Amino acid sequence: MTHWLAIDTAMNACNVGVRTSDGQLFQSIAYMDRGQSEQLMPMVQDVVRQAGLALPDIGAYAVTVGPGTFTGLRVGLATVRALSQVSSKPAIGVSTFDALAAAVPERPACILIETKRSDYYVRLFENAHLHEGMCMSPDDLRKYIQLHWILAGDAVARALDETGLTNKTLGLTAPKINDIITLASADWQSGKALPPDPMYLRGADVSISKRKLAKIV
Repeated sequence: MTHWLAIDTAMNACNVGVRTSDGQLFQSIAYMDRGQSEQLMPMVQDVVRQAGLALPDIGAYAVTVGPGTFTGLRVGLATVRALSQVSSKPAIGVSTFDALAAAVPERPACILIETKRSDYYVRLFENAHLHEGMCMSPDDLRKYIQLHWILAGDAVARALDETGLTNKTLGLTAPKINDIITLASADWQSGKALPPDPMYLRGADVSISKRKLAKIV
């Protein structure tokens, strides 16, 4: 058995946990819109210490790869990549959609994740069908979602407000660490593990300065 360390900064939190080889779970979560880069490593060190371990004892790493906020997502990925490289231990990526859906006991379940813009990251989970993630406007979401679907994710409250939907919801605004590790472990053992690379459904907003560039002579 392996000691796992999992990190999730794809959404609105620093979410860190260790699952030891005997199944004990130690975790810490701090909700924040920004500042993950300053908070993450102290939280990692604290959780590892709570588990009675040191970083060299960690046998594998799991990290959410998105979709999620551009900056937060990259903080978690960069940290896990660095830890994996230094320790020569495997790092497994887990879809944020999959990690959230794992905590929803009913199907069909529709996961809604904040884009921090006017639209939503959306993915439907049904037992018999595999659906792709997509970006949707509030109008598209209103037409797409059916009343019997359960909704979960950090964009659910905004979606209900903007669309008038009355679906059953699950108060789940961040993935559960144990679910991230369980998914990563299963993918690793099956040889289907995702690399710790970002999963984007849209590009980052890039603004171009309107100032004239100085001419160097």
